[in-house]
Amino acid sequence: MVEQRDIEIILNNPIDWEWFRDKTVLITGATGRLGMYLVEAISKANIDWNLNITILALARKKEKLEEVFGESLLLPYLYTLVQDITEPIKWEGKVHAIFHTAGLASPKDFTNWPVDTLWGHVQGTRNVLELAREKKTEKVLYVSTVEVYGEWAKEEGIREEDMGPMRCDNARACYPEAKRLCETMFAAYQEQYQVPYVGVRLCHTFGPGISLEDGRAFSEFIRNVIKGEDIVLQTEGSAERTYTYVADAIGAMLLAFTKGKETYYNIANVENLISIRDLAELIAGLDKEGKTKVRYQKQDQTLKYLPFHLGIMDVRRIMELGWRPQVGLAEAFRYTLESFRQRQE
Repeated sequence: MVEQRDIEIILNNPIDWEWFRDKTVLITGATGRLGMYLVEAISKANIDWNLNITILALARKKEKLEEVFGESLLLPYLYTLVQDITEPIKWEGKVHAIFHTAGLASPKDFTNWPVDTLWGHVQGTRNVLELAREKKTEKVLYVSTVEVYGEWAKEEGIREEDMGPMRCDNARACYPEAKRLCETMFAAYQEQYQVPYVGVRLCHTFGPGISLEDGRAFSEFIRNVIKGEDIVLQTEGSAERTYTYVADAIGAMLLAFTKGKETYYNIANVENLISIRDLAELIAGLDKEGKTKVRYQKQDQTLKYLPFHLGIMDVRRIMELGWRPQVGLAEAFRYTLESFRQRQE
């Protein structure tokens, strides 16, 4: 499912691949948007540089693993762990590195399954940390979110040491508050059990492998184009967001893991800053038949979107490691749209 073009984007970063030589690497959420790219990128590096890496791909469903990875599952160094992340992780051998990407993270999840969202992150992270403690894992990478920063009213970018207020007395807080608690859990396990880790905080990362039914605005826009429907905005669409192509984000994550000396790294393509309204027009413009138009109607309160203003992250720390995002907005959404059209053929 991962295009060779995207693997090349990832490998076109100054990642220290020698770190992985002779190591066993566990990737949770292996069939998700981030997990599948990590599996494929590390696998390609393993082959290219003869690194002797063992890859453990953890996911809930065997059928999904087969759908995503296909014949790659026959590779002698790739093993699958089929289980829910909320159950203790069992592996007999060593685990030198863990990339923890598993967890519900969409507006539909927050709306329909807030309890599952909360405990999936918290219990899943506990199981990852207990495994790391047991196996004396050399490093864990935790995928966090811009939402941990809470409400942000200032214009300047959010630095990694910043933190804003957040209301915890609503179900929508199940996601950001769980992520905040998980960050605390990592700090606690490092303090008490010396579990080393690095964290990344992502903002609106997308690409092939996203779900078109998860309630995110850009997912809905792409689905509208595929179906030849109008894009319907339920607000004036003035809110601005940064959008990062998944291959760019994975390159940054691997850089932070292999070269990072700080605890957390913001990851966002700040050059891809655009309003929801302009994004809708951009994606509608990708409809070659010109059927999709952008129109407006009264706001629907069914899905629980972010209830506060989201700030723009400062990414100087990750860029100091040599990261440079390579995919602009138009390209990123074109690649994503093409991936769904290819599946329909």
